[in-house]
Amino acid sequence: MTAFILKLFACLAMLVDHIAVVFEPQLTAVSPWLYVGCRMFGRLAFPLFAMGIGEGVIHTSNPKKYLSRMLLFAVIAQVPFSLMTGVASPSRVLQLFGRSVPVNISFSVMVTLFLGLAVCVSIHEGKHFGGAFALAAAVLIDRTVGMDYGLLGVLFIVALYMARETKFRRFLITVIFAGLFYLSPLMTFVKQAIASGQAEITRGVLFFLATAFSAFIMLLYNRREGKKAKLFLYFFYPVHMLLIWLVWFVTRAA
Repeated sequence: MTAFILKLFACLAMLVDHIAVVFEPQLTAVSPWLYVGCRMFGRLAFPLFAMGIGEGVIHTSNPKKYLSRMLLFAVIAQVPFSLMTGVASPSRVLQLFGRSVPVNISFSVMVTLFLGLAVCVSIHEGKHFGGAFALAAAVLIDRTVGMDYGLLGVLFIVALYMARETKFRRFLITVIFAGLFYLSPLMTFVKQAIASGQAEITRGVLFFLATAFSAFIMLLYNRREGKKAKLFLYFFYPVHMLLIWLVWFVTRAA
């Protein structure tokens, strides 16, 4: 698979995941497994985007423009992200058109990707001060308002970039990341298995398996860039979240 195809696949996984986040009650009413299945499919998105950051650093002819574009769309995406995720995880309630609208006060995955990119570019160009600043910002954000996948997500992006020449290392790093991100449910599963010989397979365990499975998809990457549709991929993130939220907002009023 080319980088372009992998990104399209990641976009599809992200779209399905976000639909499930907003319309969990409707999907669960059909079948609880429909919701869980959509969320499992969505776990494939971030690792593939994370790998794409490292590949983008290598292939870009203008790292500064790459960083500026990523930062711009991180800003653009913040309002759609806060509205969409506020449906399931509200931090505050605002008034919009005379109606109460829940919003989530945290940063989107675009911020995680931007900070990971900043560190990778810094390493690639040998300008370590910029990388240290980006990591410090990641720690600060992770400890305060939060962002998708947190500091661990930023470190994962950097680790994939460092391991870009070896498929096995990239595979191993992805599995380790999945284990660390879902460490709590995995530890509970292991403790139950040791104590009683039986263990409940929770959503967290299933999400770990789905995230780890992305390592196998990465093996299909042929190191070719493929078609170029940069603006489509950048605009897809904020636009699809806004559309999902608008559907929820309109159907909620009906």
